[in-house]
Amino acid sequence: MIQNQSFYQEVLEGLTTSILWIDSHQKIQFMNVAAGEIFQVSPKRMLGEHWNYLLPGLVEELDPAVNQRITVHEYTVSIQDLEKIRVSCTISPYELNEEKGWLIEVYNTERHHRIVEEDERWHQYEAGNVLVKTLAHEVKNPLAGILGATQLLQKRFSSDDKESAFLDIISKEVTRLKNLVNRMLGPEKTAKKEPQNVHELIRYVLQIIEGEKPENIYIKLDYDPSIPDIYMDFDAMVQALLNLFQNGLQAMEKTGGFLTIKTRVEHKFTLGAKTYPLVAMVSIKDEGEGIPDSVFDSIFYPMVTSKKEGTGLGLPVAQNVLRKHDGLIVAESEPGNTVFTVYLPLKQKEDEE
Repeated sequence: MIQNQSFYQEVLEGLTTSILWIDSHQKIQFMNVAAGEIFQVSPKRMLGEHWNYLLPGLVEELDPAVNQRITVHEYTVSIQDLEKIRVSCTISPYELNEEKGWLIEVYNTERHHRIVEEDERWHQYEAGNVLVKTLAHEVKNPLAGILGATQLLQKRFSSDDKESAFLDIISKEVTRLKNLVNRMLGPEKTAKKEPQNVHELIRYVLQIIEGEKPENIYIKLDYDPSIPDIYMDFDAMVQALLNLFQNGLQAMEKTGGFLTIKTRVEHKFTLGAKTYPLVAMVSIKDEGEGIPDSVFDSIFYPMVTSKKEGTGLGLPVAQNVLRKHDGLIVAESEPGNTVFTVYLPLKQKEDEE
């Protein structure tokens, strides 16, 4: 039991664990800095508020925790801009300044969940990448043979011959399949990476999609201007972001809304098995109908799509580009709020081959 106010403030304020103390009237009477950061609110402004304001539906009543500790796992906290984080909460009976109440400890488990999900995406990418490249290589050589034979036959017929029309169809279809195979194989590994400004990259991609952007869709930019240049293959990254931007536009064709592009820097961020001091984050959020649950867990596999005319190659190709930059794409989706987040390590120099 702690009865000295200055002492408990020194101890609880210094904890990295988020702490709230609730009085007997179930009002928040103490909240440390760590709790303010996780909920993105000012601790002073929360004093006197009912605990349910920050943790709605955590438990029905606090009374069962009078004589025992209660732990709630997999609780989701909603913060600004519809962002959500997963936490675990422990409720304990706690007497403070001779008044009975409860101490609520909030542990951010979002990082753990994200690492587990990224690991799954990593394996998903690797399995899909091996499959699609194997199939693409097997298909590419026969297509080249068919195209070459078709071109030889075309020389034997004039453009007015009926047979020439059929050969044109064959040639066009083989060329289309050849381009599809090239997309499946992705960009060449030999492309040189150079320092590029991520906001210039975004500006360039926005110029490309300007002509196809419906009038009922608006672009919203939320930039962190402090992001330094990133070593990247500019052309490959254009293709990756273009796929993500176009997906957002297509998702809002009927409803309209905002396509929000946000950039930030994350510190000590883990990608795969490696932790980087700094990672650039680019998120693309649309307000469309969302990705169906039936396909969400497989969206980075080749040929998986919820679109009637989609090829199912856009996301795998984009993920392939990011993997070649030691980065990753992570997705979350619900109706009205679908976010694809691109993570790119901020390196002092490009890794030597």
